[in-house]
Order: sequence, then C-alpha cells, then structure tokens
Amino acid sequence: MNNILYFGRYEGWLRWLARGVRDGDAECITKAAQLFDLMLPDKCAVVPMPSHGGRATTMLRVAEQVCDLKPTRALCDVLACEPHEASYDIKKAGSFPKPFEMSVLDYGICSYIPKDTYVIDNVVCTGATAGAALRALPFAHVCALAVSHWR
Repeated sequence: MNNILYFGRYEGWLRWLARGVRDGDAECITKAAQLFDLMLPDKCAVVPMPSHGGRATTMLRVAEQVCDLKPTRALCDVLACEPHEASYDIKKAGSFPKPFEMSVLDYGICSYIPKDTYVIDNVVCTGATAGAALRALPFAHVCALAVSHWR
C-alpha cells in the first residue's frame, strides 16, 4: 500500500509511544500529537482511525490535539466499522486478521473532506485496518506513528 506514511519502526521509543496511545496515556497522546504535527500538512483533514470497538477513541483524542496545534486542519471523525477483535490480539495469537470494511459516516460531522486527508493511527500492525480505511476513503493517506513487521 503506497498510501501509508509512518514515523518509524515499531520498536524502542516508538513502541512505548504507540502502546501508550493505545492504552490512553495522556502523556503519550500529547507526544503522538506533536509527532503527527510534524508529519501532516498545515491544511488537511485529520481522520482518527476507529478502534476495534467500531469508533475512534484514543486516536480521536490525538486528532483533537493535532488540530489544536494547527487550527487550519479539520478534524473529521467520519470512519466507523463493526466491532471486531483487535488486530494486535489476533497477531499475538499467531493468526492473521480477516479483511473487514469501514464505512464513512455523514460528512456533516466535518465541514469538508479535502483531497489532503490523513487517517491517523498509532501503529500499522497487519495492514488490515489501514486497508479498510483506504477502501472507505480511497483518496486518503494513512499516517501512523510506527509500522510493525509481520513475523
């Protein structure tokens, strides 16, 4: 997938940061927002990645801070999916997640969805979630803190 941007590999400090974001740690969420601020254009739509629960949770908190850092960015919480088992847990169990679909909610949540749209996530682990997001928003990019390599 050519539409995936990331800050680095899922190891060391980035692994700590990505796990902290997943766990809702306030310090990690703030640090993640600062990294995304460096990665994203000043004018873009920021779409938080939904969690396995179906809607964005901790990534929504990161996206809010990213947009607070540059008010020219638009927060667009428009992706949703059916609740499913977390890719991280499936990977730990030695399996590969099955493809699933995301849907785009009412665009009224966001004033516009520009071509510069970035779906932000803490880590791309298997690519299943990133792929679902790109099928729902094919013109977007997925921007992650880290990428993990399937073993």
